[in-house]
Amino acid sequence: MKKLIVAVVFAWAAAFASAHAQDLTEQQAHDAMDFAMHDAVFTTYHEIGHLLVGELDLPVLGKEEDAADALATILLLNDDADDDSYNVLVDSADGWYFNAVKSTGAGVEDFSYYDEHSLDIQRAYAMVCMMVGKDPEAFAQTADAYDLDQDRRDGCAYTYAQALTSWVKLLEPHEVKQERGAAISVVYDDAGDFSEFAKELQQRQILERAAEMIASSYVLPEPITFRGTLCGEANAYYSSSDSELTYCYELAADMFGLYVNDIMSLSDEASSDDSSGQDQTADQGVEPKQRPMSADSRMVDLSGSLSDGTPPPK
Repeated sequence: MKKLIVAVVFAWAAAFASAHAQDLTEQQAHDAMDFAMHDAVFTTYHEIGHLLVGELDLPVLGKEEDAADALATILLLNDDADDDSYNVLVDSADGWYFNAVKSTGAGVEDFSYYDEHSLDIQRAYAMVCMMVGKDPEAFAQTADAYDLDQDRRDGCAYTYAQALTSWVKLLEPHEVKQERGAAISVVYDDAGDFSEFAKELQQRQILERAAEMIASSYVLPEPITFRGTLCGEANAYYSSSDSELTYCYELAADMFGLYVNDIMSLSDEASSDDSSGQDQTADQGVEPKQRPMSADSRMVDLSGSLSDGTPPPK
C-alpha cells in the first residue's frame, strides 16, 4: 500500500494553485522538490550573468536575458564539482517547455513578444541546443525528446562553442590571478509559510556554492549579497543599486507546483495512454521528462572556470 503524504504536513500548501487537496507519495514529493531546487540553481546562475554584466561593466550584444541564459548553461555544463548539474539543466529546460505548454492555451495575444526575455519555448530549445552542443552523447535522450534532428545537433556544437568563446573573452580580464576581489555574503531571511523551501536551499547550499564559484573565479570590485527572501511574488533578480542578488522563496514554491500540477499530471496521462495502446508524442503536446541522468554519463573534466573550457570541434 502506497504511503501518502499530504502536502500541508510539509507546509507546501502554497505550492499548489489548484483548489482541490493533493496527496503525494514520498517519491513524488521528493521529485517535485528536486525539480524546484534544480530550477533554483539555474535561476541563480542566470542572475549571476546579470550580476557580472553589471559589476564588471561587460558589454552585451543582443538581449541580456539570452546572454544570461547562455552563461548559466555554460557554467553548469562545466561544473564538474557537482554531479547533479546536468540534471539541473534538463529540469530547467523542461520547466521552460512546460511553462510554454501551459501558457499556450491562453492565446497568442497573451504572449509578451516585446518582453526582454525570449519566449519560454525558445529558451528551452536554446538551452537544450547548447547542452547537446557541449555533450551530444550525454544529452542524446534529451535531444530525442526535443526532436532535434542530426543536422541541428551538429549545428549546436558551433552554437555552444561560439557562446563559450564569447564569454571567456569577456571574463578573462577579470579572472582571479592571485588575490580575490570583494566578498560575497549569503543571507537567508525568514521564509514564513515557505520555510521548507528555504531549508532545502540552505541544506543544498545552492546560494553558497554559486557565491564561492564566482568569488573564486572573478575579481569583484564591490561586496555582493546573495539573499533568499520572501518577495510577494515568484521571482529572482539582481539589483545593481543594492549590489544584491535575490532569490524569492515563492519561486521555488511555484516550480514545485508546476511539477505537481502540470508535469506530473501530464506524465500520468501519457502513462495511461501508453497502457491503453495509444502513443503519446511531442506533437500532441506532451514531452516525456528526461530525468534523472546518471553521473557516469557526464564525462566532464573541467574545473568550473570558463577559461579551462575547450570548445567542441565544429
